Amino acid sequence: MLHTITTSPFQTQALQRCLRYIGQGDEILLIQDAVIAGIEKNAWAETLKQSGVKIYLLEADLAARGIAGKTDNSLEVVDFNGFASLTVKHETQMKWA
Repeated sequence: MLHTITTSPFQTQALQRCLRYIGQGDEILLIQDAVIAGIEKNAWAETLKQSGVKIYLLEADLAARGIAGKTDNSLEVVDFNGFASLTVKHETQMKWA
């Protein structure tokens, strides 16, 4: 399952709730304000690294927020083609806001 998070973990509990329900084979895509969680050396980046699932950050949203190149190296940055590939790969998807 692909879990897509849209809100900052500093504003809502969407990411925290998502992490409670992830399963084997699940992946998480952070878009919009959620990409803030991927900034290196912050508590959320550490939590994401330890989640046991693959985490993706949308490149355009990182750039729009001025944090491109400032994310934890364990998290994968994807462009819109990568976003589309993830949606094709995962038949089941859940949006968290």
